Amino acid sequence: MQRLTLRMIILAILWVGLGLLKLQGKLTPDIVWQAGIFSFLLVAGSLLEYLLHYRGDPFILPAVEAIVAIGLVFLVRISPETGLRQFLWANLGLVVFYGMLWILRDYRRLSRLTYLWGLAAVGLLFLTLVLGVSKGGATSWLEVGGLTFEPEELVKVAALLFLASYLGEHKELLKIGTVQIGRFSIPDIRTLGPFVIMAGVSLGLLAAQKSLGTALVFYTLFVLLIYVVTERPLYLGISLPMLLLTGSLGYFLFGHVQRRVEVWLNPWQDVSGNGFQIAQSLFAIGGGQVIGTGLGNGIGAFTVPAVSTDFIFAVIAEELGFAGAMALLSLFLVVVMRAFVVSLSAKDQFGQILAAGIAILIATETLIILLGVTKLLPLTGIPLPWVSYGGSSLLTHFLLLGLLANISETAAVHAARAPRREYAA
Repeated sequence: MQRLTLRMIILAILWVGLGLLKLQGKLTPDIVWQAGIFSFLLVAGSLLEYLLHYRGDPFILPAVEAIVAIGLVFLVRISPETGLRQFLWANLGLVVFYGMLWILRDYRRLSRLTYLWGLAAVGLLFLTLVLGVSKGGATSWLEVGGLTFEPEELVKVAALLFLASYLGEHKELLKIGTVQIGRFSIPDIRTLGPFVIMAGVSLGLLAAQKSLGTALVFYTLFVLLIYVVTERPLYLGISLPMLLLTGSLGYFLFGHVQRRVEVWLNPWQDVSGNGFQIAQSLFAIGGGQVIGTGLGNGIGAFTVPAVSTDFIFAVIAEELGFAGAMALLSLFLVVVMRAFVVSLSAKDQFGQILAAGIAILIATETLIILLGVTKLLPLTGIPLPWVSYGGSSLLTHFLLLGLLANISETAAVHAARAPRREYAA
């Protein structure tokens, strides 16, 4: 009953929003059909969970579905054509989620392919560097048969699987260390080498692609995950100077990075040129005040460049106000916190690290793009998970969500069986 109730609330959000857009002439029959399929998948998925006795976390998927519903409404509001394509990706994403949950069955089998995941991540990045096409100053896209996608999104999955498997296998040596340097004990090169090579090559290829926003996400993921696994501040202490050094090198090597930093420091010196995007974003966010201008009544959807991808949060904040923006951020907070709960409940190290990595990845991506949109960080050009337009990002995050649900289900089944085993003994 709880599952179905949550889905009904989500569908109410979706259809009320679409109903308001219908009054404004932004709803087409194709969108209504796709919204109907999305609604069917939500309800059918809830019933499937009940029939198959899903015992995993009951709040993560509904929170994500609510985020997706809000994103779909605003993409239709911005551009009905874009909204229609996003509905197609969202429907496919739900299928991917349930496929990962029920077909994979045992996520622990993925831990056996440690170095294959690492090679896959590096290979995809190298392929993008050689054959990719440039958009927005970064070579982050591949075109296959007229279809364009971002391999970087799949690299996130492969990198997470590599990290979860490798760090789980070498946790104790990374935590204790075998080589003494002064007061500090660090791992030997055989233990730390593969991790350093994976991180260095991945970040180097991303830098060569000029995809510095994704490089920042990956760097944060590598550093925070090894810290979570080892609980050693030493790794944080080493990583911060390296971040400053590499960030400075990126500034001096790439012209578009210099422009972004200059705009970040003072967008008003060129408000009609390079500073136009962030200035319009700030105007939109400020215009929303507490309760917003109302769905469809804002001007940010027409004045903010890249509004359906990088800057969709500005339109949400304008039309739903501070209250609506905080509600959306609260949903992201629910997802991240529940993902950490799944990590703590997992019975194996691979599952614990993988769930924590997914939580860190989602939190990092969300935080970086929101700080960029509000001028607290230079713009990075990464999408807001489950909200911004983009099939590659949407499908990848649903795939990660399926892995998270799989870990949660396995932990719940293990916990349910444990008392019977103790009693039998």
